[in-house]
Order: sequence, then structure tokens, then C-alpha cells
Amino acid sequence: MARESTKQDTLKPAQSHTTRNTNRQQSADQQPPQKPSKLKQIWTKIGLDFPTVAVMFKGSLGPTIALAMYQSNAVATQYSTLGYLVAIMTVLSMPIMPRGKFIQNMSLLVLAVCLAAAVNLLALFSAVEARAHTTAPGQPLSGYNSSASAVLAIWLMVQVFCINTLKAAKPQFMFPAIVYSIFTIVSLTSGVQFATMTTVYSFMKRILEAFLTGFGLSTGVHSLVLPTSSRMIVFKEITGYLMSLKSMLEAQTEYMASLENIDPVENARKQEAIAKSGKNSRTSNGNEPSVSPLTTPAALKLKGFLDNTLAVQAKLQGDITPAKREFAIGKLESHDLTELWKLLRMVFIPIFGLTASIDILQRRAAVFDLCHEGATEEQRADQKNMLEHVHFLMKELHKPFEEMTGSIAGAIMHVLLTLELVKPSKRKPGDEESQGEQTTAPGTMGFAEGLKREISRFDELRRKTLNDWCSEHGIDLPKDFFETTFLKTSGVMLHEQNENLRERSQRQLFFALYLEYLLWRCGVAVLDLVLFADKRKAEGGLKKSKLIFPGSKTLYKWLKSVVGREDFNKETSYMADMDSATAESIFLGKDFGRRRDPEHLAPQNLGERIGEAIRLIPKFFRSDHAAFGFRVVCATMSIGIIAFLEASQTWFLTNRLLWAMIMVAISTSPGAGQSTLNFVLRILGSVIAMIGAYIIWYIVDGHTAGALVFLWLWIFCAFYFVMKFPKMVIVAILSLVTAILIIGYELQVKKLGKAVSESNGQPAYPTYVLAPYRLATVTGGLFVAWIWTIFPYPVSESSMIREDLGATLYLLSNFYSIVHETVTARVKGTDGDEGIKGTHAFNLNKARNAVFAKILLLLNNLKSNSAFSRFQIRVGGRFPIETYQEIIQISERIAQNIALIGYASGTFSVNNRGAETSEWSNDFRRLLKSIGTTSHRVTSALALMSSSITSGQPLPPYLEMPKPFKLSERLETIDPAMLGLQHAAEIEYSAFAVLQLCARNITIDLEALRSSVQSLVGVTDFSFHAVSSNEATRSNDSSVESTDEKQKSA
Repeated sequence: MARESTKQDTLKPAQSHTTRNTNRQQSADQQPPQKPSKLKQIWTKIGLDFPTVAVMFKGSLGPTIALAMYQSNAVATQYSTLGYLVAIMTVLSMPIMPRGKFIQNMSLLVLAVCLAAAVNLLALFSAVEARAHTTAPGQPLSGYNSSASAVLAIWLMVQVFCINTLKAAKPQFMFPAIVYSIFTIVSLTSGVQFATMTTVYSFMKRILEAFLTGFGLSTGVHSLVLPTSSRMIVFKEITGYLMSLKSMLEAQTEYMASLENIDPVENARKQEAIAKSGKNSRTSNGNEPSVSPLTTPAALKLKGFLDNTLAVQAKLQGDITPAKREFAIGKLESHDLTELWKLLRMVFIPIFGLTASIDILQRRAAVFDLCHEGATEEQRADQKNMLEHVHFLMKELHKPFEEMTGSIAGAIMHVLLTLELVKPSKRKPGDEESQGEQTTAPGTMGFAEGLKREISRFDELRRKTLNDWCSEHGIDLPKDFFETTFLKTSGVMLHEQNENLRERSQRQLFFALYLEYLLWRCGVAVLDLVLFADKRKAEGGLKKSKLIFPGSKTLYKWLKSVVGREDFNKETSYMADMDSATAESIFLGKDFGRRRDPEHLAPQNLGERIGEAIRLIPKFFRSDHAAFGFRVVCATMSIGIIAFLEASQTWFLTNRLLWAMIMVAISTSPGAGQSTLNFVLRILGSVIAMIGAYIIWYIVDGHTAGALVFLWLWIFCAFYFVMKFPKMVIVAILSLVTAILIIGYELQVKKLGKAVSESNGQPAYPTYVLAPYRLATVTGGLFVAWIWTIFPYPVSESSMIREDLGATLYLLSNFYSIVHETVTARVKGTDGDEGIKGTHAFNLNKARNAVFAKILLLLNNLKSNSAFSRFQIRVGGRFPIETYQEIIQISERIAQNIALIGYASGTFSVNNRGAETSEWSNDFRRLLKSIGTTSHRVTSALALMSSSITSGQPLPPYLEMPKPFKLSERLETIDPAMLGLQHAAEIEYSAFAVLQLCARNITIDLEALRSSVQSLVGVTDFSFHAVSSNEATRSNDSSVESTDEKQKSA
């Protein structure tokens, strides 16, 4: 112990220095920190930091400039009654986007508007020709013409169908589709009045110029006012992501400390009391946290940090790609971002795995029923033994975890300082005297060496914990038992005479090794991150900024992603056959890339290929995207038909129903639940916008300068909701557009005069009349859009959640299959080097990361989208949201354990075998190769449940679930001494413990998943058949045996 205390004093100069500085600061500042003022508390709560305010200002600038410059006579003459469209386009082009996304979005917007101008010019030409050919000689061409109206109606229906089908199929076209729809609706509804092509050319020229001028203003604001790049956003997200990981690790340590002296009975009573009082915190999906004897407030805090970290990772996953594609001035290049993101993922997985300790302990608490008051003496003894083990283990791990967590926190700060993601704190004069002691402080080049020593020290403490654990279980070992290097010939086993006690002790040992191994791997992963940052700094990559160009391959993928789905192509896909030097190559199955058609074989000749092309037409119209496009057509024409009938055409133009049609184009969404919620919010937003328009106009008595200032303030505040509530961006934009329409029109009348403003057939009203008109048209359009979202049948969030859940289970099946191949390749030694492109390991790693990222994204979306289901109109029984959320949680745990199996199996890779590998290590790998470490039954079970929940079909009868994969028993059957305690300090032993625990957790979760899925879809029942009494008895016996096995596996 003296030697340990000496090491502890000498190996942490950075921490000692930090402590002295802290003490010095505390002695100099004895007064407690003042409580922030109420205003500052509110300011902090609403999140009005400088970046948010800057974006709000930037977003409000474009429409204000557009309306202000309209007060110029030249501008007003040029745009006439279409000037308000310039301001609206500056809003819809979203100048607040980071540079990469803005350039892509602006390119699509310009392309969409130019295409809309060309197509609608053709539509108006055909309408003028129809008018000319159907008007009797000598009759005037002006006035109502049924043929022209019919032609324009057909053009409108076709274009609305095509653009909204594209909008549903490719989300990146949402804003271009809205702009295209506005251009089309304005052009074709106004075109019913055009009698000659001269009028058409003049109108199309003015509307095209209005749209493009708005885009030009938006581009200028984006580029010149507080320019923001995707790289800046990503660097801020990386900073937040690292701090979230640090918070998770600290919360994990806090949770383990809360279990050191926990009384499960008293803890359960406190939880029940909090639940009854209604003060309990809810999880991110809205559920009340489950009451468990070992669930402490620290556990709920850790779960909250996990949800936040997963949300940040999902956002970072989507933003990292645009950041790599940007032309920028910076220090880190595109390949540096790729490498940094790879290292961050390696840090995340072990921290993600540590949070599983909550579920593991909850399962053990449920098995031993810690709160059962009527337990027998034997059960009480088992409960006491289990609880004492938890207390002992948490106390033993407290010091190593606390020290290692502090070291990792320092490493994270070192990375942030070295990569210049945060600014270093200013050095005080009192710190100069101890500057020489900072050779291993965060931000210095010697920090990595200090971190290596801390990791080595953690390994020593890990061996000490093993010695203490053995002493606690009555196994006396020498103090240096785990430090000798020779192979011990005599095995030390766990309670060899009592099989149940030996298995229980082994599980306890594996759990301790599980926690220590993951924290050790986390330290190693953070060390790799530190070395990467130091390397970039040593190479001079962080000295000065430079112009950064993305590579040609990156640009090609960018262009391809604009018009298609961004995914692996055939050349770069992990499904491609690997031309590597390894002995094996990956084969993921013929049906993985595409599904076979059971009614058609693959085409063999030209005629069959032509037939396959023809079959694509009904396939397109049968798709969900086409169905959504048809709904929008019906909703649009429900209002638009008024503009194409003789009796109502004038009424349509006079009462401005044009904007009711535009609201349909803007507000349609595929889900009924989301549409119901948005319908209410959009109505509320429109009412607030109308009230705001009254205030803006009348508070300054209609003076132009004052109205512009207050309109800017209104838009400035509205962009707060755009920033803070991304799910409601359309609601905020709708409120913006409504206010701009009202105030912009009044400014137009004031500038052009009443006569010119009424030249388009719309009477000029004062603001107190115009505002309710706008509100009525907007509300009518929103109501029609909502009706056609739920009629003739609703495409609800319920079915969307079910389909996404089926996709998640399918990806989990795929993920497990990839991990199975990864583990097999690593154990056999055929994986190769992950860093060399084209090798077995490289392609497996690429596939594993891609599928895991998709799973996390789907799970994050499922959690957020499930909240919308409560707003759906219910007809019949209640939606079983609790069961779906339970499946989401189980899926997350399965993904967590599968990822840990793949992560821990890296210990067995040929690239991790050092020159001093022990003989036991080599023997251990050979045994693993002979028994196998994973099972294909998991893949099959997940695939079957995915198919059932996606299609709604019942599960197949007698579905056999994977049995507990008892790796330790199979190893001991071959070599009883292989898992002896003398080898417990080997790193492969700890990795094996992680594999064993994760495999057991997957088995238990699969059984729970099957039960939940079966409660939703049922199971095919063939019970109506004659059986003999003997067969029935045998069936019952087998059921009993199966139940016993399940109880043992728990």
C-alpha cells in the first residue's frame, strides 16, 4: 500500500498543480458566488446566447431589406404588385443555413424556379392557344374561357402531383418543392386572365425576377452578414459531444457511488412516493421511469445524459458530411474531420456500454426480488449476498473509476485546447511560479505521456481489485499473483465443489471485469484522440489557416446526393467482393441488396428488360410517395377549382384564395398525427401573426419607417422559434409569411397607390380588414390540407412508427450478422488491418459503422416521433404506445450489446497481438476458434420479428429463440483450467467477460422483444388438432423444461 500511495503522489503532477491553483483561488475568494438575477436566469433558460441572437438577426435582415428597398420608385416600378414575393423568397431560401447546406439548397432553389418558369411558360402558352382556338371570330379574347381554364387546371394538377411526389420521396427537396409550388400556383391561377403572350411574357418576367431577386438578397445576407460554415457548426457540435461524453462518464461514476451503501427497500419506497406525488422525472420519450430497487436518481440522470448524447450524435452524424464537402478557410482538412469522427465513435462505444450496467443490475435485482417481504431464509441469504457484492464492488471500483474519469476529463479538455475548439483560460500572475510543473497539464505536449501513466496505473488498480475480490470470496492469493509473467500450471477455480455458487461468483467476476475493461478501453480510445491532436499540432497543421478544397471523390458524392439517396454505391459498398490478401471475403447474402420478386424471374433478354421497365410505371403509382402526391392534388384542387369555373373565378381573385392554395402546398405532411398538431399550431401562429400585424402597423400609425422597424423586430423574434424548435420550422415560417403578406401589401398600396394595387383584380383593404381576410384564407387552406391528410384514410404516425420499428429490427439483424462475421474473422485471424483500404477488416468496419449509425438515427427518430402519436385522432381502440416504446428501449439495448461485442472482439484481432503475447492468450484464441462465439439464431429471430411487425402478420408458430450462449461452460468443458483465476488479469479474459455478458443480455432482451412483438401482432395458432394424451404430456414436460432453462439463464 505504501508503494501505491507513492505512485499516487508522483504520477499526477498536473492534478496536484490544479489542486494547488484551486486552493489558492478559493483562499483569495472567500465569498460565495452571488445568485444570478431573475432576468439572467430567464435569459439563460430561454437560451438566448450570442450565436442564437446572431442567427435571429441574420434571418430577419433579408425580408426587411426587401421591403425597405421596395420604397424606391425604381424598385416599385420594376416589381409592381409582386414585390411582396421578394421578401417571402428571402425567408424561404433560409439564409441562416451553414454555407455547405445553403449552397446546395440555393442551387436547388434556383434550378426549381428556372424549371418552374420554363414549364409554366409552356402551360400559359398552351392556355393562350386554347383560348385563341376556342374564341368565336369577332369576340374579345379577354374574359372567362373554359378551354383555357381546363388546360391550366390540368397543368396545375400534373405539376402539383409530380413536385409533391418528389417532396415525399426526397426530403432534401422540401424547400425547392414549396418554392416551385408557389411559383406554379401564382402563375397558373393568374393565367386565367391572360389573353395574349405579351401579357404572359411580361408577367413571367416580373415573377421570375422577383423570385431570383429574393434569392440574391438571401445569398448576400448569408455571405456578408455573420457568415457561418458547416465546419463551424460541426466544431461546436464536436465540443458539445465531447462534453456530453465527459458528463456521461462523470454521471456513471456518480451512479456507481450511489450504490455503495444503497438500501433497496428504502430506495424503492422513495421512488414509489415520488411517483405518487407526481414529481418524478420523465424519460425522453415521455414515460415515467420504471421503479427498481437499484434505480437511483443518479441512474435517471445518467439515462438523461445518454439521451442527450445520442441526440447530439445523430445531429453530428448528419452535419459531418456537409462540413467535409465545403470550400473553406481553416486548419483541419476534410480527411482530418473523417479521422476525428472515427476516433470520437471509438470513445463513444465503451461509454455507451458502461450505461448498460443500469439494466444489468436491474435484471439481477429482479431475479433476486430484493424487495420481496415474504422471502424464505434461503432467499434472504441470496439477496444479502447479492447486495453485499454490489456494495463491495462499487466501493472497490470507486477510486479507480474516479481517478480514471478525472484523467479522461482532462484528456477531453486537452483535445479541445489542442484543436483550438475552446480558448485556454487566462493565466493569473500567481500561476507563473508553478509554470514548470505544468508539463503534463491539458494543452501541453507532455500530456499524452502523463495520460499513458494514468492508464498504466488504472491497470495496476485493476489487478488490486481482482486480489481484493478474491479475498472477499475466500480465495487467498499472493499480493503479486496477477503481476508475475510466467504461466501458472495449477489452476485456481471458483468454488469447484458448488456449481451454482461457482456460476454466481463467475457472473460477479465477469461484471467487475466488464466495467473495468470498458473504462480501460475508453481511456485507450481517448489516448488515441489525444495522440491524433498532438500529431496534427506537431506536423504544423494547426499553425495557420489555409484554403481547403474537398477532394474530387467528395464532390462527386455531393453532386450525387443532391439528386439521389446518399448511400454506398456498388464500387464502394461493403457488399462488393473484397479483392484483398486475406483468406476469406465477406458474403452478406443474395437478398441483402434487393428483394426478389416471387412472381418474376430476373430478365434474360431484351424483351423481358423492356417489360421490366414498363412494370416500373405501375410500381411508381403504387408507391406511398405517389399516394401523398395525389392527396396534395386533391387538396389543392379543392380550392383551385374555384379559380377555373366561370361563376366563381372573379370571387376567387377578389378574395385572395390564391394564398389558401399556397398554404396547402406549404403545410401538407405525410402523417396525420403530425398534421393534426401542426394544424392547431399553424392556426395559432396565424392568429398571433394577425395580431402582430395590427400592432406593427397601428403602433406607428402606418408610417413606413416605423412599420419596417417593428416588422424587423417581429421577424427577429419569430426566428427564435425557427432556431430552438426545428420540428416546428414550418409553423414559424408560416407566421412570418402571414405578417409579411399583410404589412408588405399595405406598404405596396401606400407606395403604388390604390389604383395600381387593384389592377390585378384584388381590391385594396385597410389593415384592419385585410388582416382577417388573410387569416381566413390561411386558415381555410390549412383546414383543407388537414382534411386531405386524414381522408380517405389517415397515414398516421402509428403506422409510420410501426414501419420504422420494423426497419430498425431489420437493421439490427443485419448489424448482428456483420458483427458475427467480424468476430469470426478476428478469432480466426483472417481480418487484416482496418487501416488498409480493401482488406477484410476495413470493409467489415465500414459496414459495421454504417449500419450502427443508421440504427442510432432510426432510434432517435422513433423516440421523437412517438410523441406525435398522442395528437392523432383515434377511432376505435387506443394505440399501444407503451408497448412500442418498450420495443424501442429493447432495440436500443440490443444495439448497445451488439456494438459492444464487435468492439470487445477487437482485442482478439491479429493487429492487437503484441510481441509478448502469453501462451495462455494463444491457447485461448485457439479454443475460441473451435467453439465459436456468436449464433446465427439471433439474426434469424430479429429478421422474423422485423418481417412480422412491418407487415402486421403474426409471428410463426413455435418460434425458437436463441438459448443462452454459455461460452464459459463450453470453454471449461474443453479445458477446465482455461478460465482459472490466474488468468483473470489477461486483457483477453476481460474481453471474453464482455462477450459473455453481452451475449446473455441479447438473449434475455430477445425473449422480451418476442413477447412485446407477439402482444402486437399475435402468433399463428394451429392448436385445433387431435393429439394423444402421451403427446400432450410430453409437450407439457418440454414446456416445463423450457421454463426452467429460462429461469436459469436469467
